[in-house]
Amino acid sequence: MQTPTTTTGAGIHVRRTPRPVLALSFAALTLEGYDLIMYGTVVPSLLSYRAWDLTPEQAGFLGSLAVFGMLLGALGSGALTDRIGRRWTMVLSVTVFSVAMGLCAVATSPGQFGFFRFVVGLGAGGLMPTAVALIVEYSPMRRRSLNTAIAFAGVGIGGAVAGLLAIAIVPAYGFRAMFAVGLAPLIIVLPLLLRFLPESVEYLRARGREEEIREVIERHGLEIDHESVHGPLDSDVAEVPIARGTQLRTIFGRDLLVTTLLFWVGTFLCLLVLFGANAWLPALMVKAGYGLGSALSFLLVLNLGAVLGTLAASPLADRLGSKPIVAAAFLAAAVSLSLLALRPPTAVVYLLVAIAGVGTTGTQILINTYVGTSYPTASRATALGLSLGVGRLGGVLGPTYGGYLLATGLPVSGQFYAYAMPALFGCLVVLAIPGAKRNQATTEAGSHA
Repeated sequence: MQTPTTTTGAGIHVRRTPRPVLALSFAALTLEGYDLIMYGTVVPSLLSYRAWDLTPEQAGFLGSLAVFGMLLGALGSGALTDRIGRRWTMVLSVTVFSVAMGLCAVATSPGQFGFFRFVVGLGAGGLMPTAVALIVEYSPMRRRSLNTAIAFAGVGIGGAVAGLLAIAIVPAYGFRAMFAVGLAPLIIVLPLLLRFLPESVEYLRARGREEEIREVIERHGLEIDHESVHGPLDSDVAEVPIARGTQLRTIFGRDLLVTTLLFWVGTFLCLLVLFGANAWLPALMVKAGYGLGSALSFLLVLNLGAVLGTLAASPLADRLGSKPIVAAAFLAAAVSLSLLALRPPTAVVYLLVAIAGVGTTGTQILINTYVGTSYPTASRATALGLSLGVGRLGGVLGPTYGGYLLATGLPVSGQFYAYAMPALFGCLVVLAIPGAKRNQATTEAGSHA
C-alpha cells in the first residue's frame, strides 16, 4: 500500500514530517507558553510588591498588554514572513520575546514592565502563526491536524512548567526570578533553530532559490516531483493562490457570514476565559484561603489538564466532528468553574481545575481546527487569521476583567461564576453555528469556484 503524500506549493512530496520542524516548533511554543502563562504565577507577588503598590486593576492591565502585543504581532507576521521567510521570522520572534522577558526581570517601574510585557506579546504573536504555517507545509495531509495539536500542546506544557517552577521560585525569590528564567530560549532553543530549522520551500521557490530548495530536500529526505523544482503546480493537490478580495467575499458571503461571525464571538469568549483564568487563578486561590504554594500548583494542574485533554479530544473531533466536541469543552469549562465557586474539597478542586484547563486552552485549539475545516482551502488561512485577530480582543480583556472583579470586592465564588458565564455563552454560540453538511457543501462549492 502506497504511503499517502502531500504536495506543497513547490511540488515537494512529504511522506513524513521532518523531525526538526515539529520538534523545534514544539520547543519554541513551549517556551512561548511559559512566557505568556507564567504571568498568573507572579500576580500575587506583584500585588504585594510595595515599591510599585499595584492595584488589582493595574495588575490586570499589565497582564493584558502581552495579549495586545500578540494581536499586533500576529497581524504583522504575514508581511514579515513575506520579506524574510518563515525560518527567520521564528528566529526573530523567539529572540524578541526572550530578550523582553529578561528586561521584565530588571524593570524599575510598572511602566517599563508593562512595555516589556507588550514586547513579549509581539514576539509571541509572530511565532504562533508562523510555526503553524511551517508545520502544515511540512506535514502529510493525514497528519496536519495531529501535528498542529502536538505542537500547540507545547503552549500548555510551557504553562505547566511555569506553574511547577513558580512553586519553588516565587515564594523564595519573587516575580523577577521567574522572568529571568524566560531568557533560557536564547541559550537553549535559538542555537538549535539556527542550526536545524529549514526554511519554507514555498518561500524559497517564490524567490528562485533552487539550490537551497535542493539542499532542504536532500537534508530531510523529501521527494521532488517529476516536473522538477521549476515545474508547474499539481493542480489536483496544490493550493492555488487567489486574490484576497475573493477570499473575503467567500468568508463574508451569504452562505458563510453567520458562521464567520459566530466563530469570532466564540473565539473572543474562549480567549477571555483562557487568559483571565491563567492570569488570576493563583490570586483567586490565595484569596480563597490557600497558601501561595498550593495556589500556584493549581496553575500547573490547569495547564496539564489542557495538554492531556486536548490530545484526547482531538481524535474525538476527527471522528465525531468538531462542533459537539468544542461545545462540550466550553460546557466543561462553565460547569467546572461554577463548581469551584462552591468550594469543594481540595482533591475535587484539583480535578475541576484540570477540567477547566480542557475547557479553556483545549477549547481554543479545537476551535482553530473547527475554523480550518469550515472554509474552502483557499480562504482557510484568512478565515483563521481573522477569527484569531478578533478573538484576541477577548484575550486582551480577560486579565483586565479579572482585575476589575477582584477590585470590586466580589466574593471568590462570584468571580468564578463571572468566568463561568462567558464559557456557557460560548457553548451556546458554538451550538448555533450552521451544521457541518451546509458548511461542507459551501466548502466544496468554494473550492471549485
